Amino acid sequence: MARLADYVIVVGYDHEKAGSGEGCGRIVQRFPETDWIGTAFPQGVEMFCQPTGWMLSRQRMPPTFFTVVLTDIDSDRHYCSCLTFFEAEVNLQGSKTAETDGDEEEEEEGNGLIHPAEVFAPKSLILVSRLDFPEIFRGCLGLIYTVYIDSLSFPLETLVANLLTCLVPLSGGPR
Repeated sequence: MARLADYVIVVGYDHEKAGSGEGCGRIVQRFPETDWIGTAFPQGVEMFCQPTGWMLSRQRMPPTFFTVVLTDIDSDRHYCSCLTFFEAEVNLQGSKTAETDGDEEEEEEGNGLIHPAEVFAPKSLILVSRLDFPEIFRGCLGLIYTVYIDSLSFPLETLVANLLTCLVPLSGGPR
């Protein structure tokens, strides 16, 4: 028997390193927090979940899904299924640029308030497994995404725990 999922990882945009030009990601959460015996945590997974780079966007982009295959030093494959979506964030630098545009903008608003610009930052949900079931993983990550975005009353911790404790029989029958 093998675990359906070895790790579930949440990777977000790293605002602390964003000033260096192109942004980068950082691991926000990982489940479980300690490595499984016999299955090491894939180091540097935050670099593989955004193949086009970590960039903020002025508009909300649709969610994307893809799978990356990582091979470790023992030639074992780890399938990293990534669901990336964009979350709205407040860009405080947007309010500074609005202030420097001059008096015309303040007169247009009438109330003297300057609204900060809204930007969208990428966030990735990653499911790491030794099993090659991309469509099943797409469904699992889609369910987690739906519960999170729609603020459903079902606890996310329960979904993740069920994924990490689900055992799947190996193909080929009994051994």
